[in-house]
Amino acid sequence: MLKFSRKEWQWTLAVSFLTLGLSSLPLLWGWLATPSGQQYTGLYFNANDANTYLAKMLEGRQGAWVFHLMHTSEQGDSGAVTFVFYLLLGKLAGLLSLPEIVIFHAARLVCGLALLVASYAFIALLFPEIARRRFTFGLVCFAAGLGWLLGPFGIQPADFWVAEGYTFQSIFANPHFPLATALLIAGITGGLLALEGASRRYYLWTALAAFGLGFVHPFLLFTLGGVLVVFWLRLAFMRHQADWRGLLMLAAAGICGGPGAFLTWWGTLQDPLLKSWMSQNQTVTLDLPSMLAAYGLLLPLALLGGWWVERTLPRENASLEAKGLLTRWQLVTTWVIVTVGLQLLPVSFSRRFVEGLHLPLCCLAAAGWYAFVAPRIKAGWRKLAGGALLGVTALSSLGLVILSISLLYLPPDTVDPVRSPYFSAGELGALDWLRNHSSPSDVILTGPVLGNVLPGRVPVHVFYGHSMETLQADQKLTILKKFFEKSESNGTRYAIIKNWGLKYLVYGWREQRLGGFDPTSAGWPLLYNKDNVRIFLLQSSAGQS
Repeated sequence: MLKFSRKEWQWTLAVSFLTLGLSSLPLLWGWLATPSGQQYTGLYFNANDANTYLAKMLEGRQGAWVFHLMHTSEQGDSGAVTFVFYLLLGKLAGLLSLPEIVIFHAARLVCGLALLVASYAFIALLFPEIARRRFTFGLVCFAAGLGWLLGPFGIQPADFWVAEGYTFQSIFANPHFPLATALLIAGITGGLLALEGASRRYYLWTALAAFGLGFVHPFLLFTLGGVLVVFWLRLAFMRHQADWRGLLMLAAAGICGGPGAFLTWWGTLQDPLLKSWMSQNQTVTLDLPSMLAAYGLLLPLALLGGWWVERTLPRENASLEAKGLLTRWQLVTTWVIVTVGLQLLPVSFSRRFVEGLHLPLCCLAAAGWYAFVAPRIKAGWRKLAGGALLGVTALSSLGLVILSISLLYLPPDTVDPVRSPYFSAGELGALDWLRNHSSPSDVILTGPVLGNVLPGRVPVHVFYGHSMETLQADQKLTILKKFFEKSESNGTRYAIIKNWGLKYLVYGWREQRLGGFDPTSAGWPLLYNKDNVRIFLLQSSAGQS
């Protein structure tokens, strides 16, 4: 095991807390800038997905142990043992009598710290020099791609929305990305140390990490298994001797990930609604230009680092093998190659395998910097050049922070939840009214923003609330727009209400911008009216009692 001095731990924790603080700055800014009479939602990045996590937490708080789709009008699903992490967070919120959003961000910070500490420990296995560890850790904390350069030209850069592909963005987005990546790093580290011969007990690390990944992010079991098995093959080839016991131990550790993965697969397979959800939950790998832009300067440096590991390092010093540095670096290149290979698989979830790529990519980029670039810079300028590299690669991550804060000051005239981060007094009252008068089987019709928000604050179903977790999402969004269109007949609206089993209409200032329809013209009973937000009891025919 590596041992760190107190000073090194203090530095690592200081940079980690700086990273966590920057990721929380928009949250604190938004809270402090809350207009009078309104409430900050607590979400500033990828709010559409984050609201679905809050819905899962609310389910857990109310006693559920299985996940059900709440962002869709269809009901009757048996649920599946998946998203257990968020169900447990909801139970913790209930136990502590705290709002789900507070536990969400507390978990995000705790899991973020775990990811950063695990990353630094892995970096230390590769770099004996503390200065190089710190440089690499700086890349891991903040480095991203060319989003800062492409964004102003109207191009949606991957490093501004594919959060799982980067350390900072993962911490910025939610708790389960950093937790899953930390578990992946722990599992690979344990397998590496065990195969090196340090101690067989490190297989336990891999087993525990696999077990956690099975429940938190089952897709990463493919990465964990793929990296360690290919690395085992490389070791067997280099040593001209196969460690069969090690392979059996790896297999046993991998089996530990089975329960969570099996329960997720079986539950979604048996439940027709969840099966439909999985069929439309497409996260296909980005095209090549997008991937190149996504990692920017890290890619050419990582290619140089890969060349150094595979071609130069084995010839530099025979003592490297004894120190274990050569095989450790070969694990890093194996990790990158396996991850890229997984993203090329013809499956609907291939982009998910980008999670965990950032750490080995940054390690190779640092190796490329020190092996090929830094030696060609005058000694007096190397430190400044390294700092400039860190600064340039961090621009997208810092840009996300600045952009999130600037969005707080845009006029409230959009249906984008990221740009509408506050609840008005009328919306807060409507949420309270629904908590007191609705039931989980009720289906609420409202605009895309409140449709996305409601299931995470009130245990109800919504007609449309999320592009993935709303079944037949495209069709329903079209129907939703038709319902709110001023020129549409009430007969069409009555048919929509009847066909989809809608009970309440929540109509506020956001909904008014969807088409100009006035709900009072339909004669539905008005149940709530405050601050330009109204709730109507929907009826499927004129004059219905």
